[in-house]
Amino acid sequence: MSKRPWVAEELGRGNYGVMRSSRYGEPRGFLCCEWWCEGYWASSGYYNLCGDKPTMPRKTTSVPSILRGLAKPSSFPRNRLLILLWPIIRERVRESLNRSSIDELPAISAKTEYVKVDSDVLVVGGGLAGLSISRELAKLGFKVVLVEGEDYLGGHLIVDDVEIRELGRGNEFVNKLGREVENLVTVYRGVVFDGFLEDSVTGHSRDFTKLYVFSYKYLVLAQGFREVPLVFPGNNTPRMITGLSALKLVKWWGYRPRRLLVWGSDDWGVRVAMNLAQQGIEVYLGDNSAIIRSDLYRDRVGSSGVKVLIGMNIVDSKDTGDGLRIVLENLRGRKAKVRRREEVVVNAVVSAARLPVIDLPAQLGAPIVYAPEMGGLVPRRGFTGDLGLGNIYVVGDAGGLLPEFLVIRQARVTALSIGAREGLVGKDDLDREVAEFKRDLVNTNSSYYNALLRFEQGLHGTGYYAEPNVTHVPMWAAAGTTEDVEGAIKVADKQYLCFCEDVTLGDVLEGIKVLMHGREVRVKVLHGEEEEYKSLKLPSMERIKRVVGLGTGPCQGKFCLMSTNLILSFIYQKKPGEFGIPRIRFPEAPIPMATLVGGE
Repeated sequence: MSKRPWVAEELGRGNYGVMRSSRYGEPRGFLCCEWWCEGYWASSGYYNLCGDKPTMPRKTTSVPSILRGLAKPSSFPRNRLLILLWPIIRERVRESLNRSSIDELPAISAKTEYVKVDSDVLVVGGGLAGLSISRELAKLGFKVVLVEGEDYLGGHLIVDDVEIRELGRGNEFVNKLGREVENLVTVYRGVVFDGFLEDSVTGHSRDFTKLYVFSYKYLVLAQGFREVPLVFPGNNTPRMITGLSALKLVKWWGYRPRRLLVWGSDDWGVRVAMNLAQQGIEVYLGDNSAIIRSDLYRDRVGSSGVKVLIGMNIVDSKDTGDGLRIVLENLRGRKAKVRRREEVVVNAVVSAARLPVIDLPAQLGAPIVYAPEMGGLVPRRGFTGDLGLGNIYVVGDAGGLLPEFLVIRQARVTALSIGAREGLVGKDDLDREVAEFKRDLVNTNSSYYNALLRFEQGLHGTGYYAEPNVTHVPMWAAAGTTEDVEGAIKVADKQYLCFCEDVTLGDVLEGIKVLMHGREVRVKVLHGEEEEYKSLKLPSMERIKRVVGLGTGPCQGKFCLMSTNLILSFIYQKKPGEFGIPRIRFPEAPIPMATLVGGE
């Protein structure tokens, strides 16, 4: 548990709008208290919001309403006069943007310590997967180094008191495992793994005083999942917090809201809601899926005191004096006969919508494919976690969302696979462990096994992976079915995708129209137009990013790029691979040039 942060004090006073957005100067919330959130804060000139002494702009501004249209990311000159005046107009708008000046940036150490780290196996991520595989590798005799961006080990389980299958209470299990691992391997806490820059592999300490250069024989990526902001009308509200951060605020730092809406009903979302309810908070569990998506915890929701709002879309929201008023309506699917409408007022909406962290596999060029059974866009890999890049593996939720007890099984399989390559494990022992892992996958949920089998062998053993269509996007709270899409995009300008650059769904749709040379792409296709629509090639995510600035903020698209790909694929009923993902570049998190230069 770290020291009570500044932002917890502000929330205790009812001040959720602790930031101003970079483009429009609107009130914004801090969203989360994990290391990857620092890039989002930096987009508006805020630093260390979850520390005791934040750095903030002395003067905040907002774009005048008359200029707001010109400040939009999707604003383009349309006639000769505007084209001539455009440089002047843009400069005036730019002066109104909410940015920090150079003298307001936090102080950086003038001297950086250069640290070289050698290992047999480098493990990135200190959650359940990273700890589990580190323990198994150490038992095989490998020299293991584990790197974790937070100042604690255990990942999301560190604040989870709910009983988890085969683990018991999550926090108790992971604390015990963390202590065991620290006695077996070298652990670097508070160190962000930045990735791959030419021929070097680097990281930095979060206080920017140390630059690490890593060398290894094998690399294991175990960064888990990342919760992302929800997308719904009015989601630019400051009253949105991710699930892990909400649990930290409540359990560690004394945040005591009266009522919360937790959105997302998979295993993690249900456990977030149950954990919060255990703290005496009135909790709603919402999702626009037909039923609670968690097979493991569905039957436990009723006895937990959590109120259920399943099968509902968020159609409107507005900040009021006493909280966030959220309007929900039931899905418009073909079977919906009775219209149901609910209104709730909550202190905050908690996003438990999560995606596998694929930044580093994508940076390395690993194939990224869509597998809804595994949580969305995931790196293609086999049962052992081998990415097919020679010496790089992925384990745990970073390779696809799995129940915790299966993560531990997979970690053992991956460790034995590495051991077999070094002659430390016999082939029969590895095959036996893989067979048991496959059996556990089938017994838990056969879709897990089928997805991994398609990753490894392809369609009918051909090696070709056929992506399915996107049928549900967990973070798009405004549209749970294809019948809901048309209504949701009518209010696309009120749904923010990129919080660093204030890019809305409306901006992205307008950008696509511009890239299609003004051609309107209909959501509903008439009978007889199917073949023409199938052959229609839409702009790639890379082109969309360059046109509207989506994902170009300091957080490098961690909160928006994958979500946008899935939302667009759902809207246009295209495969996520057709849109692709933009190139993921070094570094993984913002790093001052002074730190890099000092390290030299």
